[in-house]
Amino acid sequence: MCGARVLGRDGELGSLEAGKLADIALWRLDTLPHVDIFDPLAALVLGAPPPLELLLIQGLPVVERGRLVTVDESQVTAAAAANHKLLKRAGVKR
Repeated sequence: MCGARVLGRDGELGSLEAGKLADIALWRLDTLPHVDIFDPLAALVLGAPPPLELLLIQGLPVVERGRLVTVDESQVTAAAAANHKLLKRAGVKR
């Protein structure tokens, strides 16, 4: 909150309140790879990458239960595959 105040934006940032902008990420730490790590911060930093349960950007869901909800993943995957084929035909190497 102090950072938002210093920036003169404490009316829109710095705390979780209705009407304020919010970017929030929630990871699941109750999965098998994290069962023996009791410190949540250590689990995030030192453990296996945990599944992303929820990601909100400006209060709107972007990821829910590990799935991207703002675009159709199958369409993005198909477009990326088509682009890869075109680049390969053109002789572009990555």
